[in-house]
Amino acid sequence: MARFWRRIHLGRNPLARRSDRVEAAMLMVVAVGLLAAIPLAVILGSGTYHSQAAISAQQQSSRHLVTATLVENAPSPVTGIDSAYLNADGSTTGVHARWAVPGGGQQIGLVSANPGATAGTQVPVWLGEAGAPVPPPLTPTDAVTTSVLTAVFSWLLAALVLVGVYLATRLILDRRRAVHWDREWLYAGDRWARF
Repeated sequence: MARFWRRIHLGRNPLARRSDRVEAAMLMVVAVGLLAAIPLAVILGSGTYHSQAAISAQQQSSRHLVTATLVENAPSPVTGIDSAYLNADGSTTGVHARWAVPGGGQQIGLVSANPGATAGTQVPVWLGEAGAPVPPPLTPTDAVTTSVLTAVFSWLLAALVLVGVYLATRLILDRRRAVHWDREWLYAGDRWARF
């Protein structure tokens, strides 16, 4: 902290150049910007949480879980390049299954099943209001995770921009200082040549 304080507070140091003061001011802007980005990231994360929580509540109320029975065998996992099913990693694949719909009817459609599952295997399926398979509803944990990641990434983005601006400014100032040093050494060389 003491070193940081010395970099941003040059005081009345007669050796401090204008470029040193500009660099100190930019460093202060970055520090204040990083602190100011924290509440902005929290506000953004909070807004994301409220919208995701509303979506989660809507999906939880409009989707329901049923048990479907496979009417065909799921393809076995293969590693061949020419095969239609490349599920050697254990991922799920689409298989025809039957499930009951509200009102006592039956419906057949594609559901996700583990590779190699046999006909007659029961699998859980999420259904929408129309009775068609849909992805599982967003959980409250998913809403919290999304909002936290949004807040963290928005702060990191602000930090990246601020640090990038500081580094670009410092690069420009370093080049100007180098040119100034070259002029000073040239002037000093001329003075020594006269003696």
